[in-house]
Amino acid sequence: MAGIPNRAPINYDDLRRPYNLVRAASAVAFAIVMGAWGIAQGQPAVLVAALLALVVAADAAFRYRSPTAGPLAGILLDSTVIAIALTVHGPVPGLNGLAVMTILVTSALLLPMLQGVAVVGYMGATSIGMVILESMDAPFVGVVGPESEHVVMDAVIVAVFILTIGWVLFLSVRVILSAQDRQAEALARERRALALKNEFVSMVSHELRTPLTGIAGFTETLSERWTRLSPSEIDEYLSIMGNETEHLTNLVEDILVIPRLEAGQLRLEMEEFDLATEAHAMANLMLGDGSFSVAIPPGVTVAADRTRLRQVLRNLMENAHKYGGDQVLVDGQLTRSGLYEVSVADNGRGVSLGDQDRIFEHFEQLSTGDSRIQQGVGLGLPIARKLAAAMGGDLWYQDRFPSGADFRFTVRLADRAPRTYDEIGSVRAS
Repeated sequence: MAGIPNRAPINYDDLRRPYNLVRAASAVAFAIVMGAWGIAQGQPAVLVAALLALVVAADAAFRYRSPTAGPLAGILLDSTVIAIALTVHGPVPGLNGLAVMTILVTSALLLPMLQGVAVVGYMGATSIGMVILESMDAPFVGVVGPESEHVVMDAVIVAVFILTIGWVLFLSVRVILSAQDRQAEALARERRALALKNEFVSMVSHELRTPLTGIAGFTETLSERWTRLSPSEIDEYLSIMGNETEHLTNLVEDILVIPRLEAGQLRLEMEEFDLATEAHAMANLMLGDGSFSVAIPPGVTVAADRTRLRQVLRNLMENAHKYGGDQVLVDGQLTRSGLYEVSVADNGRGVSLGDQDRIFEHFEQLSTGDSRIQQGVGLGLPIARKLAAAMGGDLWYQDRFPSGADFRFTVRLADRAPRTYDEIGSVRAS
């Protein structure tokens, strides 16, 4: 038995409020029945049992509100009050059996095994005590009596016990089913994570191999045929190698930044710089061979990490270049919250409503597996969103009218940046 963990089969936190609610209701009903009978018959012992039932109700109310109070003390209190009430009531096998079943069910469901065994032992001791008191003809034992004329009171007590058992079992089944649902969801997420991991390894292997193959090939060509190549051919090969190296560097940077972002340990070097200059430079680098327009005016000074802002722009522009149409527009506007909103839009097919949340998950792409039509590992958009948030902004997607995708992010303005719509408008007009 040492290998069996000493834990309850039901998580008490999931059952605490409804369980103590039914405890309180049952105790109040029990107190009303016993109190009415004690007053009618002039039996102080019965009134004491009724008052103890109110103590159980108060304890249930306390445990209903207190998430740190465990169930053991409450179940022991229930056992004590029930034993006293049954002693005063007198021996009735049906009532005694239901009382024992109530305590056994709650102990088995809510208590660890060792504590449950202790409660069972306590119940055994109280039962032996009841038998001893009966044999001694104690004056307070059986003052109600088991006569048939008390059928109404007995019926109410039986109903209280049965409803308590049934409600606790019903709640326990719900908790178990909910736990099974959570377990199924966790298993589904685990399978999904494993599938993503395998696909990520496959994609990264492909993405790393492609530039490395190009660099290795051109390096070998230059090494073996350097003297026989024309200057224009050498320049072309070096340019290709530089582009492949840059692509490889960007890919590695995206992969390495993930754990730092997740751990909240990414160091940002905040500085003030002109946003238009960076947007133009990145557009020329990423979209130099396509049709694009940068409409961000000069004079919009932002406070951000220059390297990380470039990374956000690079990922958005690269995404627009791969999945967009033949036009990319980079624009911006001042928001009422004092942030500057940057838009990277294209005239491509856009993103369907069902995929608009998925594209911001790690390793997710609109085309996956054998159907992939573009390079990438599905990290650009989630990394861009996390970087924007780390710098005090946000990043989101919206459809472009009449067609296309529009990714927008916000960045903080520097203290000396234009703060009003008129100032921004005058800068733009100039």
